[in-house]
Amino acid sequence: MNRVISLHQITMVRPFIRNQGAEQIDGAFKFDGWHYIVECRWREALANIRELDGLRGQVGRSGKQTMGLFMSVNAWSRHVPALLKQNGDKCIVLMEGYDLRCVLERQLKLSELLNAKLAHLNIEAEPYLTAAAIIGRR
Repeated sequence: MNRVISLHQITMVRPFIRNQGAEQIDGAFKFDGWHYIVECRWREALANIRELDGLRGQVGRSGKQTMGLFMSVNAWSRHVPALLKQNGDKCIVLMEGYDLRCVLERQLKLSELLNAKLAHLNIEAEPYLTAAAIIGRR
């Protein structure tokens, strides 16, 4: 994921540990003036809300201009988007393996994918928009 972000000329911060070793951050990047903390899950099992709660805590302990990008190759349980919508701060965008594949296959630029996902979160209050829906809007 770090390499993909870097290849798309987005300023990337490598994985790091902060808060006196209490938090491991998978990566971070700056995009359109905002900072994003990235959490990556490369597991067979679907991600659950507890895994996203960890990212939400990391974002909450960061500056006000920070959001989270949760990348789960095999997506997440069906409850995750609905539970994320219950959070008033709406600070996490979801990305799955298919989204990443569309970027790698050059069907979408990473910036196009991120901008569409952010607009969907900010306007529709939905934390997930599929790459297929973005491509279909063209």
